[in-house]
Amino acid sequence: MRKTLFLFLLLGQLVCAQQIELKSVRLLAGTEKGGFYHPVFSPQGNYILTTFDDYQGLNCHVLATNEIKRLTSDLGAGYAVRISNDENTILYRKYNFVQNVRYSSLRKYTMNNGRNVELIKPTRENIVPQFSNNAPVYLRGKKMLKAPSAKKSLPLITIENKKMVLYIDGTARVLTPNGENESYFWTSISPDNRHIVYTTARGGTFVCDLDGKNVVSIGYLNSPKWLNNKWLVGMNDVDDGHKVLSSDIVAVSIDGKTRKTFQLPKKMKAMYPAPSADGKKIAFNTLEGKIYIMEITIK
Repeated sequence: MRKTLFLFLLLGQLVCAQQIELKSVRLLAGTEKGGFYHPVFSPQGNYILTTFDDYQGLNCHVLATNEIKRLTSDLGAGYAVRISNDENTILYRKYNFVQNVRYSSLRKYTMNNGRNVELIKPTRENIVPQFSNNAPVYLRGKKMLKAPSAKKSLPLITIENKKMVLYIDGTARVLTPNGENESYFWTSISPDNRHIVYTTARGGTFVCDLDGKNVVSIGYLNSPKWLNNKWLVGMNDVDDGHKVLSSDIVAVSIDGKTRKTFQLPKKMKAMYPAPSADGKKIAFNTLEGKIYIMEITIK
């Protein structure tokens, strides 16, 4: 018991002792005129995906050459898009509307040949994609499906009826750590599959264990993303109900004790940050749709 307590305290000290520094900020070539939003780094950092502000379509920005490829114009393609570890396969949802009712299908885009195929036909059921060993694994309704080459299903979390639902090995568990009357959104699982981050309609953003316990408030942090297992990055945006007045990129430790606001050019409205897999870079879009890449160090 004493050893466990000591290790817990030591880990807490390590989190608090870590410091984040901003090394540089650069504009992503080809985005000078704006119109690019919601960036996502590929797992190895070779390209960035972007979309329109309403998540229509997907663009691929090849970082080594500054080439921009238009992959698809499908509605909804840029929302919660997933990329395989080898960077060759992209899973995205396509929306279509029939008499103002939205249907979702799941599509697979292959980078090396440009092939785009439908994996799930349009449905009203919830679809949540992810990867295991570069093979698609996805939730359809309340059923987990996976390709034969997928060796295991990783924990998956989604929102159903404004509540968090965690799927592990096909078993669903509803999580309401802030109460059943709260509305939950912007939820995801840490890279080590030990923690969940989520935002509530009334109380800000929180971190908890996979069982929904040990809840920690990390304050106001919209669109939170995992920088690593100990840090989150998100935006501190302010609006008047009609337009965005200001927006900063902020990093917060998962214990909520350390908060870092990155000093970016004045009047820049920085939004929807997306960290690279190695935690050394953060991409974000401005209100006008220019994409910037920050290089950071964590000490």
